[in-house]
Amino acid sequence: MPDKAAAGSRRSISYLLGMTVLMFGANFAWVSYNSILLLPLVQKVVPADRSSIAVGVIAFVANLAGIGVSLLVGILSDHSTSRLGKRTPSILIGALVGLPVIACAAIFPLSLPVIIGSYLGMHLFTNVANGAWWPLLVETVPEGQRGLASGLQGFYMLLASAVGFVLMTYLNEIDRPDLALLLMAAVFALSGLLCARTIRRIDKPAAVSQTLRLRDAVTGMFRVRTRVPVFFWLVFSALLVNMGLNSLQYFARDFLGIYYSLPNPDAGLRLVGLINLVVIMLAAVGTGMLSDRVGRRQLIVAGAFVSGLATLLMALTRDFTAFLVLTIIRAVATGPIMAVIPALASGLAPREEAGQYMAYSNMTTAMPSALAPLLFGAILNLGGATTPASFVTLLLVAAGFYLLGGTLFGLRVTRKALADVIR
Repeated sequence: MPDKAAAGSRRSISYLLGMTVLMFGANFAWVSYNSILLLPLVQKVVPADRSSIAVGVIAFVANLAGIGVSLLVGILSDHSTSRLGKRTPSILIGALVGLPVIACAAIFPLSLPVIIGSYLGMHLFTNVANGAWWPLLVETVPEGQRGLASGLQGFYMLLASAVGFVLMTYLNEIDRPDLALLLMAAVFALSGLLCARTIRRIDKPAAVSQTLRLRDAVTGMFRVRTRVPVFFWLVFSALLVNMGLNSLQYFARDFLGIYYSLPNPDAGLRLVGLINLVVIMLAAVGTGMLSDRVGRRQLIVAGAFVSGLATLLMALTRDFTAFLVLTIIRAVATGPIMAVIPALASGLAPREEAGQYMAYSNMTTAMPSALAPLLFGAILNLGGATTPASFVTLLLVAAGFYLLGGTLFGLRVTRKALADVIR
């Protein structure tokens, strides 16, 4: 059930900002690598006609590995008896070991194995930190502030995306991916250190009697002691919605160049990315705070359906101005998807299994990051080459995911089911 201990004391804004700063560094790495660097890096070492499917396979494997690590770390950190606390050791390991691993592609001569090692390492070590971070929403933030905390983590994620789009597209344009990789690694490491410093007096170790062996953690990854069925319906429906949200993440640069024939796709990606992210950033904070007052369920349903309809209309227009307008509309609707779903999930997670439950919640974004590039990369390569028609198919399928996820959420995550858990 929800955390009762945290409910009695409000956290300062400085604490919430310091705790959630890890999401800036992690998302700076994710967005920079996933949306901007991976495709052009792969195109340097793989023929262009096979680059989309190569990116899809690499991203699928790396994201899947990251999901497994996030879940395992969530469970193990539930039982950590380290003097540093339950969550702090994993956050520090992820940040400090991730620094050289991510940067290796900037240090060694570029090849497919080096790219895979750096990209896979980015997913593994950001998820070591990430898997330990999400339970902090349950353990250290009272219910009445979780919407705000989720809004702040959404704000950081989107701010990181905006900064990443500006810096990384520029460094890509001047052919300096080495600087981009070094910057990405350094920002992630610094955010982990700042987060660990903020939570150092709040993050308490588990009792010695709660220690857990690695083998038991692995075998128990998908077993829970306290079942909360509505939580898992929330996770599944949010996963579907995020499949729509991730549809263009890896292929946006080619989309703008092929579908809209933009002469400079990097500049177009920077423009669209900034518009999209600034609007989502404001919407995430606004809806996160609003959800603490008016409730979370209706905001999520509205966000899913409006996003689906906007994506459907994107598939029906080749006018770039109309696309930008629809991008803004969908960005507003994405706010509650980014900010309110984590807040609702944290209110449903049992405190004694917070790490495991919030790792499941993290799968709503991590699993689509693995599946979307594989599925949508295959869609783009159905005819052997990426064409405007293949992007129409991609957008229609993405709209279907939004609408299916919103419908399932509305039917299964009911007010009564939520009221039975959140009291």
